[in-house]
Amino acid sequence: MTEKNLFELIKASDEKAFEILFRLYYEPLVSFCIKYIQDKDLAKGLIQEIFVNIWENRKNLRPQPPSPYLYRAAKNRCLNYIRHQNVKYEYHKEFEHEESFEETIINETSDKLVQIYDSIDKLPPQCKRIFIMSRMHGLKHKEIAEELGIAVKTVKNQIGKALNHLKNDLSRLDIVLIITILKLFSNKF
Repeated sequence: MTEKNLFELIKASDEKAFEILFRLYYEPLVSFCIKYIQDKDLAKGLIQEIFVNIWENRKNLRPQPPSPYLYRAAKNRCLNYIRHQNVKYEYHKEFEHEESFEETIINETSDKLVQIYDSIDKLPPQCKRIFIMSRMHGLKHKEIAEELGIAVKTVKNQIGKALNHLKNDLSRLDIVLIITILKLFSNKF
């Protein structure tokens, strides 16, 4: 039995040849992997996977010197591991960025909502009530007028006053954003 014919013997399911291959190459391959991944336990795991793979696929082994095959397999395992780690890192980095972006949007929206509701609270009581019924409860002018026992024209005037008040009071905010936020939250009230 020579080193050159170990793969031939392993292909024939010779356990002794496999044990010799393992003893000859396991430690040197672990040391080789550590140069790539700087983690001894991980390196051991990767090399064990190579040997398990060799035994499980022994019927497909080609007669060849084991050294170049094993070192190439070890290098490929290490590089695949490093690539996988880079992909995971990029994914987590992107996920954290998206999470941070969403959190910022939520915080900004919450701040704007507080400003909008504070501004609505400054409206005279009847004007506030009509505005909330219209914009937040989605009632039509006629429905509001019937419910409150007032003219449709009064409802229109009060909503106009409320919108002018909000426009002036919230001039530093984007009016389109205000309307969008109010529409988004209209089903919540």
